[in-house]
Amino acid sequence: MPEERGVAITGLGLVLPQGVGLAAAEDVFAGRSAVRYLPEFADVPGATGAAVLDFVPPSGTADCDRAIQFAVAAADEAWNHAGLADAAPAPDRVATVLSLSKGAIFALAHRARCGGAGSDALLDVTPDAAARTVAARLGLTGPIAAPVTACASGGHALVLGAGLIRRGVVDAALVGAAEASLHPMIMGSYRRMGVLADAGADPATSVRPFSASRRGFAIGEGAGVLVLESTASAERRGAQHIALVRGWASGCQTAGLIDMETGGETLAHLLRLTLKRAATPPEGVIDLTLYPRSYLKADPDLAFWHVFGMEWKEHIAWFAPLLATAVAFVVWRYGAHLARDNRLRQALIVLFILAFVVAGIAGLLGMLVTKAAPVL
Repeated sequence: MPEERGVAITGLGLVLPQGVGLAAAEDVFAGRSAVRYLPEFADVPGATGAAVLDFVPPSGTADCDRAIQFAVAAADEAWNHAGLADAAPAPDRVATVLSLSKGAIFALAHRARCGGAGSDALLDVTPDAAARTVAARLGLTGPIAAPVTACASGGHALVLGAGLIRRGVVDAALVGAAEASLHPMIMGSYRRMGVLADAGADPATSVRPFSASRRGFAIGEGAGVLVLESTASAERRGAQHIALVRGWASGCQTAGLIDMETGGETLAHLLRLTLKRAATPPEGVIDLTLYPRSYLKADPDLAFWHVFGMEWKEHIAWFAPLLATAVAFVVWRYGAHLARDNRLRQALIVLFILAFVVAGIAGLLGMLVTKAAPVL
């Protein structure tokens, strides 16, 4: 088996709603949001998103889907930024790992509306279409892959490409992802899922992923491509290392399609595994075992109450609003008789108290389940 090799990032390419090219990243670092109202979505009132404006498709891509055009633009910039235009490894030693997590949405919609002819009618809409297009454009004959893992597709592309280099399968890889899904079909789907942030007073401030008051996300579009190289290949041609890829880990958790684990066990495990594989944790990283994530899980003697709390919230707490609703209905329907029927009145009082207790216990357990343990 080939000896594992170091992996360096030597080139970057970006297509952002803030602009095309690496210079546009300065707006991102400065905190300038690109989320705005989308008046073009007349059938979706209040629609917001982050669209790439005034984009000029790269030469030779006029007939390609918008997402593929983004991928090509970012790949061209990354390739040139890495200095590979005149000093690339052999074509069969360069992998292309680029993903369209939803495929080519606009081309797919066009095919569905107008129909396609010929056996290759769907080749330009599959998730690997960008990878094939970029590889053909640059004359690359190494492995091609297109991981399709929703929002994690770009990260998995990086991991897959880095793994190919580390194992010696290739010397370099173009990795990344592109997205152009500001389409009524996708907008409507996400809106029905209830995951889109309400615009509020200002669409630009509606998306706050790390805020306790976050309300959801906005659909954006763009592309990001990296050039990964073995450190040996980069050094041979005198290329500068933008960064080194030391370690990674991937996994999944089964909380649900749009939910996250309350305790964050899977994320914590993957962070520990990544640092372990990196061998030399970055300076300033503190031992993650100091962060047990959940107050109840921090103490083995209290771990039972974490499980109990989760079960109560899932299987019992829903009973409280049903009881309260039943009490309210009886009061509304038979209010005139309550003064004369002592047994009915007492039963309603008991049911209302029971509903209040069930909801109160759920609130208390919910607070303890989500409470972070102190760092000792």
